[in-house]
Amino acid sequence: MAPKPKKVIVIGDAAKPNVPEVAKSAVPTIEESATVVAVDLDGSQDLASVDADLAFVFGGDGAILKAVRRLGTNPVPVCGVNLGKLGFLATLTDKNLAGGLGSVLRGKFTVVSPIMLECSVRRDGKTIHRSRAVNDAVISRGALSRIIPVDLLIDGHPVTTYNGDGLIVSTPVGSTAHCLSAGGPIVEYGVEAMILIPICPHTLSNRPLVIPAERVVELEVGRGPRGVALTVDGQVFQELEPGDVVTATRSEHRFKLVLASGHNYFTTLREKLGWSGHLGA
Repeated sequence: MAPKPKKVIVIGDAAKPNVPEVAKSAVPTIEESATVVAVDLDGSQDLASVDADLAFVFGGDGAILKAVRRLGTNPVPVCGVNLGKLGFLATLTDKNLAGGLGSVLRGKFTVVSPIMLECSVRRDGKTIHRSRAVNDAVISRGALSRIIPVDLLIDGHPVTTYNGDGLIVSTPVGSTAHCLSAGGPIVEYGVEAMILIPICPHTLSNRPLVIPAERVVELEVGRGPRGVALTVDGQVFQELEPGDVVTATRSEHRFKLVLASGHNYFTTLREKLGWSGHLGA
């Protein structure tokens, strides 16, 4: 069991259906066991400076990604309450919510610390963008359906040129997101790795690549169509020009994800992905 959290943040997106109602209704239950030091449903508070032991995030995986980004280097463990669709990162649901909240507030949870990525964009020798990714950094095209050439270097060594609809650099946490839909492998949270997945590659020998997390990945955008962009966690957007270099490295910071008692990564995969089969004796 973990130490019982004494100070709690409640986070959610008021623009999403049911989130304000469920989050506000949960506050009295939380306050039976802990002090709610902040309730942020409109994104107005500076979460990076809030002193708390745990944050309940109401919504889907997108809400959790946004909360982690807003927390920045504030090492508050995040406990997701899934009110969305798949919710791979959420450990609680709105079913028997009071019981789930109570269990976590009694310390019946574990915390895992998956890696994140530091992403930057360099143009003409100057860094014009920095962001941190929980899931992935994606280079993709805009409205025009044209091939994007992207040169890949790892630790300064040329590897290949990808020609296709783009490229994903994913963390293990992101392996069940865009990475999965693009045909990439599922990688467990605890694996220290980066995953590179070409999106609709023009060359069939361009396959997903899993590399150690300490590698330095550089992606140079070649001459091609305008409208190419970098998207981080599906929430941060940066336009790219030919010659721009996107660098992805393992962040020195990790985020803390709460797993409720009884939570199992492989059970989550089985349930969320609809896997079936005979597992009995």
